Amino acid sequence: MPSHIRKWAAAGAAALLAPALTVTMTSGPAQAACTTPITIPTGGGTPRADQAAVQLGNTGTVHTPAAGAIAWSPAAIGADVVKRDAGTGTDSFSRQLLMVYSAIRDISQGATPTSAGARVSSDSGATFTAAPDTVPAPQLSQIGQLLDGRLLGAQFVINGGVTRESSGAEERISFPLILRISQDKGKTWSPVTARTSFTDSELPAALPVRKVSALRGVRAAGRPIQMTTGAIVAPVYFTFWNGQKDSKGNELVLTFAATFVAHPSFTAGAVDAGGTWDFTMRTLSANATINFNETAVIERQDGLLLAVVRQDGTVSTLSWRLSSNEGATWTDYKQVSFADQPGCAVSGVSPQLAMLPTGQLVLGSGRPDNWLAISTDTSGTSWTQEQQTYWNAPVNAGTNWWYGSSGYTALVPTGGNRLLQFADNCAAPNGSGVNGCASALTFEKDRNYRIVDRQVAVLPPGLGKIDIAGKLRHGTATLTTDLTGVPPAGAVTPPTPYGSAPSAADATSTGYWSGAEGATDGSNAYWSGALSSNAAGTGSYELKLDRRYHLTKLGLGLLPGAAAGARIATSADGVTWTPATLGYPSGVVAQAETGLIRTPGDRAMRYYTLDATARYLRITTEASTCATVGGPAACSMINELELYSTVNSFENELAVPHGLADVACTRVTSPAGNGDPDHDSATAIRLIDGDNATYCDGSGTLARFSYPGPGVNLPAASARTLQAGIYPVSNTNGLLFDIDGVRGSDHTAAAVYHFGINSGNRWMAWTSAGGWVGLGGAPVPLNTWTTFKVVASTTGATLYTVDAAGQQTLIGTLPQADAGGVDSITGYTFTSGSTEKVGDQAVYDDISFE
Repeated sequence: MPSHIRKWAAAGAAALLAPALTVTMTSGPAQAACTTPITIPTGGGTPRADQAAVQLGNTGTVHTPAAGAIAWSPAAIGADVVKRDAGTGTDSFSRQLLMVYSAIRDISQGATPTSAGARVSSDSGATFTAAPDTVPAPQLSQIGQLLDGRLLGAQFVINGGVTRESSGAEERISFPLILRISQDKGKTWSPVTARTSFTDSELPAALPVRKVSALRGVRAAGRPIQMTTGAIVAPVYFTFWNGQKDSKGNELVLTFAATFVAHPSFTAGAVDAGGTWDFTMRTLSANATINFNETAVIERQDGLLLAVVRQDGTVSTLSWRLSSNEGATWTDYKQVSFADQPGCAVSGVSPQLAMLPTGQLVLGSGRPDNWLAISTDTSGTSWTQEQQTYWNAPVNAGTNWWYGSSGYTALVPTGGNRLLQFADNCAAPNGSGVNGCASALTFEKDRNYRIVDRQVAVLPPGLGKIDIAGKLRHGTATLTTDLTGVPPAGAVTPPTPYGSAPSAADATSTGYWSGAEGATDGSNAYWSGALSSNAAGTGSYELKLDRRYHLTKLGLGLLPGAAAGARIATSADGVTWTPATLGYPSGVVAQAETGLIRTPGDRAMRYYTLDATARYLRITTEASTCATVGGPAACSMINELELYSTVNSFENELAVPHGLADVACTRVTSPAGNGDPDHDSATAIRLIDGDNATYCDGSGTLARFSYPGPGVNLPAASARTLQAGIYPVSNTNGLLFDIDGVRGSDHTAAAVYHFGINSGNRWMAWTSAGGWVGLGGAPVPLNTWTTFKVVASTTGATLYTVDAAGQQTLIGTLPQADAGGVDSITGYTFTSGSTEKVGDQAVYDDISFE
């Protein structure tokens, strides 16, 4: 089957980023009663601009096996790649993805598995192809990433041959761990020498038979991670005989969840894989009668280790625990629950956790169906905005509701606020030949094996993200910095996947290091940032933007995991600098010194409020240390950076822009893929009238959007200024604009100034006497950006065009649309030219209304 191609937010992508869209907003009132299994909604409402939102995009087919073959239970990982254009010398960021799936029935393959497959993508999941034969898919049940960038894989049956010996009054058990490491983003793999050992007394006290002789198996339970402390944490679960047998004499077993934890040394920034990794077994969840097994672990923003564990009963449910000491001890376990269903156990298997560079945590699971939820406070102890992402269950399933898709998923971040969730269409049958799609039931989709993925965007609160990376790439913004250091030698030369520069020939097999612009690449990988270059470990990072902005928010991640500091200043002219007045997020102590940030250690960005009109931003970093990961004793870094302003450039959006109202036949678009490759912003919004199902929902052909929308607090004012960029594509009936307000005649909301561009591409305005009148100015060309500005008040409005240097050209005075006058200015509306005729299309970007 040919690889699927989908539209994604990247330079050169097609027009619409995600035509199939579901949006979830803040959950509503708590439901009255719990259900078993829990109820997961299939859709949500209109997102609010002042709250985090989940947007679901396209579902794509990653792999369909040959007739009679099996493909289910995906695992996946992503690694950063940067491609350099040989002609222009510019870099573009992407992710190399590896997805591994099981190709056998739901039975253990033992210590030498042979049935699995893999697919790879070098473009953040837009396309997938068969993995090379060098990928040992059967040995890669779980895949994680080390701090130095290399991938770490664990086999499902993770233990090698077992050795038991007496240790005083008890027994000790020892065995090797079957781990592999990849230095080329998953193309080839080498074994790692690893082992563990523990005694009877180190087993959980809750076990009915607390003896290593009762061990019956060890399985990889989830993705291994490396914490910023250097600790490698590999989730596992143990199968133990519980001391009882059934009526046929078969042993009855119990499972408990644990982690293997190791602290390998670093050599010049690279994890030392040449020696032996000694892992300590640390119990996570154990009970005499409850089975705990599949587990996801992640290091939170505050450095605590979060674990979400499957526990089996009549229905498998999820619980969570926290550790402040790398899993040596844990808090009491609690049931995962959703904010709008408090106290209700959340059903699921094989939990998956991901932390985006924005700091937001995402939890994915399934059974029933497949779903995800977010933790808006980044704690992972409270989850909200749960939503189904893929489903294929039997129609009228009854007690067989868990047939169909297995619920085994994988989450892989692909950008600053983007990720993919992988799932299967059908579970494989178990050893008895039942469940999955084996039964002759009618399923919601079909009974065919395939692996799918779903695009997801998790939007942080607020509008107005500036595309810093795009502006730097196109030269409309410039960077002056001495944060140009190269990571330690072990992290930029083999065996790690980082190198001194991107490769124009093969970015998937040649390493890279992203350099100073790595602070804006949408990745929070450890070395993917702007690193200090001087011996003192300090640095300066100065951005000159393309224009003055009213800056409202700063997203900043400093050196991962280490206490770090920075000073923030802004300037209108690059000469006079003012320390920025900041609002501090939870977890960061507010400082008496204006503009000073001192963090206890970042694992992703934290968001600080700003209120400054400026074209320049300067971040001065204080010295910290990279010694924990084998780097210099004195260093500093900007790992990731975002800026927000009152100019809405729609950079966080996936499909339908939030913060707007009455959106019809309007979607987020990529100007670079639609005739304007030099546009310095990755996304904008496109208005197309008609019956195009990609843009319109069928309720009408008029294209429109209005501001403000849900979650935008915009008080009525006596004067406001609207500024926007327009890129007309076709203009058959006209492109219309309203300044909305309260009219004086009857004190009701209405369009108080009404203007537009007629089909002859000339400016025009509507008079209160009725009818359109022409205004001055040059024609508005098609397929070219034109910036216009309207200064509107209760006494009058004036229209200008604005050139690239900021120079204004007067177009004309806009007459009031109502003879009774204007009481206040409240918003704006953009529409196509006719409710009946079609043929109008335009792209809008950088809209402000102040």
